[in-house]
Amino acid sequence: MTDAKYRVIQRDDDSFAVEVIRTGALPQTAAGFATEAEANAWVAQDKRLWDAADPFRTPAYRRRRGF
Repeated sequence: MTDAKYRVIQRDDDSFAVEVIRTGALPQTAAGFATEAEANAWVAQDKRLWDAADPFRTPAYRRRRGF
């Protein structure tokens, strides 16, 4: 699990975007998803990649830090 919050947003053109808010970083938006399912799949992959990017961010570390 990451220390990020994700929000899937339906845009005016009926596409979807994902707002990502990470601790200590500016909010970001990933846009251009045709369906909500695509946006949710992107969120799941982003969580996996974010966790894999830092091998020191273990589940025990996150519990201790409150993530």
